[in-house]
Amino acid sequence: MDKDLIFFSAEGKGLTSTSANHVANMAKEMIRTLEARLAAMVFYSTEVSLIGSGSVNVLRNGADADDVKNLSAIMHRVAEAKSLIAWLREAIKAKDRLMRRTEDLSLEEFAKLEGIKIPEVPVMESALTEDEYYGSLSLEERNRYYELETLAAVIGKEIHPGGHFADARDDLARRTQNPRSVEGDGRDTLIYSYEPSVDAGLIESVYFHLQKQYREAQAKLNSMKYECEKAVTDSKVKVRTDYTNALEKWNGEMQAIRSRHAEYIRKKVREYGGLKILIPDTLDNIYQEVSRLGKNRITDEQKVDHPIRGHYL
Repeated sequence: MDKDLIFFSAEGKGLTSTSANHVANMAKEMIRTLEARLAAMVFYSTEVSLIGSGSVNVLRNGADADDVKNLSAIMHRVAEAKSLIAWLREAIKAKDRLMRRTEDLSLEEFAKLEGIKIPEVPVMESALTEDEYYGSLSLEERNRYYELETLAAVIGKEIHPGGHFADARDDLARRTQNPRSVEGDGRDTLIYSYEPSVDAGLIESVYFHLQKQYREAQAKLNSMKYECEKAVTDSKVKVRTDYTNALEKWNGEMQAIRSRHAEYIRKKVREYGGLKILIPDTLDNIYQEVSRLGKNRITDEQKVDHPIRGHYL
């Protein structure tokens, strides 16, 4: 239980902050009046007379025995009035604290207070990578991938323009069309003759066979790469979908908690706003007296029957 609630009535009876402040101000006026009495009190009377004159004028009467006996009652009334003021002022501050703490209550503080577990913000998981995909293949599949990859690379390098086999094939075709060449002049002239060392048909047969092997290897390799790309894409889609669903669920749960948080604050603000300040039994008499002063103000000259002491002051 909040220690500040001690100032308030459980039955809803008591003073509002505005009324309490008014009573405290009236108590201050009462204290000023009583303290003025104490300040003005002297224990001797003052008379004045003119030399040679038989008449004496009383300027001021000092306190009599009853006044002195009533000093304790006056001081007690001052102390009680100050106690009442202190109680009311602290109660007003306590109510302000309750309202302020409630309005400033954070979502985390509310969750802790109500025993609510705030869900963790979802984090998007990592999607499957190509390395992870190939790393997940069986020994045979991985080896097959590497075989196809290297075979396609080796054959492709040889049969494509710039490759050794491709260049040698093209060179043979040129030599077949131009079987001789001349180099030098005069008696130093050299005649080169070019004779195929292998049947051109065999060269073409091997070339097209290699080309077929390359295309088959490349097709199988592309098929395996497609499966990898598909697995990676499917993983990315699944990761994003799972994250979106998790985030939607988290937002829903957080919205529910935020709504409960806002409703809790509204409810508590209404509750604390309606709290009434109670008057302890020990301060009830002085409170009643001050309340009467608010309804019927008195002057310093008026005498009021003290409800506690039973003395006229």
